[in-house]
Amino acid sequence: MINPFDINSEKNFGTFYNTYYKRFVRYALYYVNDLHTAEDMTHDALLYYWEHKELLPERTDVLGYILLSVKNKCLNYLKHLQVEAEYSQKQSDLRDWEVNVRIMTLEDETYGTIFSKDIMDIVTSSLSSLPKQTQEIFILNRFKNKSRKEIAAILGVSLQKIDYHINKANNHLINRLKDYIPLLLLFFEK
Repeated sequence: MINPFDINSEKNFGTFYNTYYKRFVRYALYYVNDLHTAEDMTHDALLYYWEHKELLPERTDVLGYILLSVKNKCLNYLKHLQVEAEYSQKQSDLRDWEVNVRIMTLEDETYGTIFSKDIMDIVTSSLSSLPKQTQEIFILNRFKNKSRKEIAAILGVSLQKIDYHINKANNHLINRLKDYIPLLLLFFEK
């Protein structure tokens, strides 16, 4: 066996690497529980030592230095796994909460009634803020199911004017009801 303090030649480092590599891997494997990761950490620690050996004090405890390097890599790896697990748990908790809220909302029979009433209140107040002709055309089209041609004949205006007023009312209502978009699709669908 080679003296760890005399490993600073390529030949001696190769012998040192082959002698201690598996020991460091076993040490890392005990903590990270993943052979590939333990091998990568050990290889990186040994390579880092070799590339930076000139920067270390002459009487550095090489085994202790590399063991400390492997230990720190294990710590960083485990802390990273912990952060990922915490993030994953928070994401899972959020998804669970969202699903539970959706289930409760769908199971609550009064929710649909309350929600529809809220939408109708917003529609009524929004329509009242529009010009009279826009209100009238929109009500004839959406609530009384009159076609564009029928409305044009009733009011004596062009189809383009009918389209303009319906689009104006739709855009106004969509802006006011943006929080209710899923139900808007049902409300405005013909």
